[in-house]
Amino acid sequence: MPSSVRPEVVLLITTLDLNHPDKTRPYHRDGRPFTRAERDLLITFTPEEKAAAIAQIQLEDEWQRELDEMKDAFVDLLMKYFAKLPKGSVVSDAVAIMTDEDYAEFERLAEIVTAEDTLEFRALYEEK
Repeated sequence: MPSSVRPEVVLLITTLDLNHPDKTRPYHRDGRPFTRAERDLLITFTPEEKAAAIAQIQLEDEWQRELDEMKDAFVDLLMKYFAKLPKGSVVSDAVAIMTDEDYAEFERLAEIVTAEDTLEFRALYEEK
């Protein structure tokens, strides 16, 4: 039996900005107003599509919380070593004095917390 959930409708619901000051029409979270076709599709959402969108938003929120926690842990780890170094020190100075265990954690966290920036950089600057 085919799914009654239309992914394009779920996506529209997940991008809806419920806090936009203009309440006369729907807007995406990035500030763009919905097109007429998007508005026409949005008003046809089913309870199943709404539930799927809510579940997706919850997953994204959980992912963002986990990423924020890892970013905080990354900063905390670096600050632990910057506290031992003179003013004006850089990350490579902190890395140079890390224990093997902390260095392994630094490497693990650096890959995770910089992934989004790396993807954005590659999308903007790499040759296509």
